[in-house]
Amino acid sequence: MIRAAFFDIDGTLVSFDTHEVPASAARALEGLRERGVLLFLATGRSMADLPRPIRELDARLPFDGVLAFNGQYCYDASGEVFRDEPIDPDDVRRITDLAAAGTIDVAVMQLSRMFVSRHTPRVVAAEAAVDNVTPVGDLALALEEPTYQFCVYVGPGEERLFMDACEHVEPTRWSPNSCDVIPAGGGKPAGVAAALERWGLLPEECVAFGDGGNDVPMFRCVGTSVAMGGADDEVRAAATMVAPGVDDDGVLEACRRLGLLGA
Repeated sequence: MIRAAFFDIDGTLVSFDTHEVPASAARALEGLRERGVLLFLATGRSMADLPRPIRELDARLPFDGVLAFNGQYCYDASGEVFRDEPIDPDDVRRITDLAAAGTIDVAVMQLSRMFVSRHTPRVVAAEAAVDNVTPVGDLALALEEPTYQFCVYVGPGEERLFMDACEHVEPTRWSPNSCDVIPAGGGKPAGVAAALERWGLLPEECVAFGDGGNDVPMFRCVGTSVAMGGADDEVRAAATMVAPGVDDDGVLEACRRLGLLGA
């Protein structure tokens, strides 16, 4: 019996084309809630960076929990935090030093703010994919409060540009233009594990929906996983089901196939 569902945002609940939550996906979540299924967001976004359609959905259908920064900062519907793991300050300094030298471009993600080191063509392309423009900020701010995640704008295979300098982080990729950088041993699985403990859930009682490489580890720690139609081969191979794309009513169709909705 499925008791909880974890949803990635971009490319899963929110369309890359329309930048909206399709009505069919909202209906699916409403149906899950009616059947008593707990609803969670599992996203690389920060709590301050949740897109408008998700904030609007949350206002009328509150999520039971949010696993933000790829699971590094997790909180429930009341705002109570049940996981809080920022990046080691030494690695924050190493990454921002590389950005200051122009070796890499980064977005710094903290609880109170998110900013980029500069707007290069690759940064602009990555932001356009999620309908977002992040302001340029002073990299020194990265050490003024905990940094939970970096978005580093490098292509596949270029992760060594920063990984060779760091000791306690790991990359997780969802876009060809960038990868998220989080504490080693963290990621969405750590957030899911914290949620399972918080709500007394078993892995086999959970389903996860996603479309990016950063969702593959999450798929491995739940009983049922759904890759959206826009996912690449790696993500599809890791899932127990492949659904249509988000714009083709994929979330609703998957829930129906899994028998999670009423007749």
